[in-house]
Amino acid sequence: DGAWCADCGLEAKAQPLGGRAPSAEERRHLAARVEAFRCEACGRECRFPRYNCPIQLLRTRRGRCGEFANCFCLILRALGHEARWCLDFTDHVWCEFWSGDQGRWVHLDPCEDCWDEPHLYEKGWGKKLTYVLGFSRLGVQDVTRRYTERWGEVQGRRALCSEAALAEALRASTAAIRRTHEPATAALWDGRDAEERAALLAPPPRPEAAATASEELMPGRQSGSVEWRAARKELGGEKREGADGGKSGKEGGEGARE
Repeated sequence: DGAWCADCGLEAKAQPLGGRAPSAEERRHLAARVEAFRCEACGRECRFPRYNCPIQLLRTRRGRCGEFANCFCLILRALGHEARWCLDFTDHVWCEFWSGDQGRWVHLDPCEDCWDEPHLYEKGWGKKLTYVLGFSRLGVQDVTRRYTERWGEVQGRRALCSEAALAEALRASTAAIRRTHEPATAALWDGRDAEERAALLAPPPRPEAAATASEELMPGRQSGSVEWRAARKELGGEKREGADGGKSGKEGGEGARE
């Protein structure tokens, strides 16, 4: 919800000026777009390239949820884990990693310092989820069901295409990616995908009507300024208890528009 001002030398409160075309240098680091801001302190126009190259992001150390997820996926892969970059179409990005010990994909949100709390967004932030897709070097999967206890409501908001068309598009994309891997690797992950789909389709442990019972235990969004989180209606319990300003340096948001 702001931009780094080189003249002021700090994260400046800024007025958005819209998009700018990325320079050749910015494109070299996979910036498909650039946001422009006017620093309210010094009047300078600040550029915020939305870099997608994780190596460049480790240099700049600036970004929002999309940049944090890119970097964290790089770290997970460097440590030898299979990782997913998860895109929430209601504007957030996080990660998953494959846990060999647990035999499943586990939710991780580097912006929120959160581990294995997939219902955080729906129950804590108050999100009205639609689609959550998980992308990895092994394929792409629809993992929305992992992040909701109100599938009936979510399904009613999924209007971009038919469920059959989405499933076929993801199947075809994953099949094309798997053909670039060794047959044994492809077969291993085909089997794991089937197990994941069965787990996601299994009946929930409790009815949707009871899904709000533990809502008070889930926090609202922590990253980003209070004003920005309030405008997005993601404060959760903070709006009843008083906000504390959010985590420093993690100005979340606009992940779904990476």
